[in-house]
Amino acid sequence: VVEVIIDDDGPGIPAERYEDVFKPFFRLEQSRNPTTGGVGLGLTIARDVARSHGGDLVLDQAPGGGLRARVWLPT
Repeated sequence: VVEVIIDDDGPGIPAERYEDVFKPFFRLEQSRNPTTGGVGLGLTIARDVARSHGGDLVLDQAPGGGLRARVWLPT
């Protein structure tokens, strides 16, 4: 298995919203400008691609705060 872990030090996402951000077109922060803030497909596509190859993408809290994204794929 190959695993990639990405941590950030931003405000993070509440744990109860982790699955929501994988829904197509879901935007956690509705105040963002849709012309510059994305359309809510990035995490949906990333998880679908990982799963189609037998892996997955999951979210968790980073050790220093913020968000941790873990992607793993079989070798």
